[in-house]
Amino acid sequence: MFPNDLQTIYPEATKFLTNAVLKNRLANSYVFIGKDSNDLLKITKTLAKILNCSRDLPRQVSTAPCEKCTNCKWIERDEHPQALITVSPAPESKKEQIKIDKIRELLNTLNTTSEYFRVIYFQASGLQSLPPDSCNLLLKTVEETPGRTIFIFANQSRNDILGTILSRSQTLYVSKKSASILELIKTNITNLSDYDFTECFPKNLLDSLEKSRKTHELLEKSETDIKDYLTNLGTANYDLLKYKDQKQYCFLYKRLTGSYLKLKSFIQPKIVIEDFFLSLLNKPTSF
Repeated sequence: MFPNDLQTIYPEATKFLTNAVLKNRLANSYVFIGKDSNDLLKITKTLAKILNCSRDLPRQVSTAPCEKCTNCKWIERDEHPQALITVSPAPESKKEQIKIDKIRELLNTLNTTSEYFRVIYFQASGLQSLPPDSCNLLLKTVEETPGRTIFIFANQSRNDILGTILSRSQTLYVSKKSASILELIKTNITNLSDYDFTECFPKNLLDSLEKSRKTHELLEKSETDIKDYLTNLGTANYDLLKYKDQKQYCFLYKRLTGSYLKLKSFIQPKIVIEDFFLSLLNKPTSF
């Protein structure tokens, strides 16, 4: 569904959205976290095209957009009146904020019926651009989104978005493909020589709590998805333990699986990380 360049750079994000479309399980609201605002917009435009491409109607959304029909062309040029609605700070706003009047105008538009699948894109969703009064006016509509409508809130950091928006949205980290989680973190944080992300087994309770704190802090600073971190732990420790201690690896794998299931149940990442390291205290003895 997505262009090859986006699939190559953002394999996880494009695969996630493709599966959501194919399984008809798109959320009503997403928070896109990524450094490249142009690529976030490109992904959003492609999604809007997938959902609105009018080639050979009726068509299956499982195919790539044609890029030739009126809908695709209008979306690409930011000229479509309904399929892609981009919300950005008003040019006259000195504080570069999305004013509450603009939110009211958007909500009035959404109250009207439309033949299109509407994608509402907020180019900047941090508190500086989308202040609490504007967010609060949005909340009910985000929570009870009209049919065939998706909200997408884009931002560089998850920490800068109002909690009420985060709680009503699914967060998607649009991170560029990296050889390893450690490489990804090192591009954002220096001086990691005293911390080994692959050494996950704590020595005691205090060590467990310290590992939890450091891991959560570094993942937050590097804006790395905790799911990527858990996957990396499984991969790195498999190479270390596959011949040395298979029993210990099976023990680790079960704990990693449990943590992943907790994340799918929307338990806070900080709690998941802490529970994970605590669960590793009673590791089995070797063969």
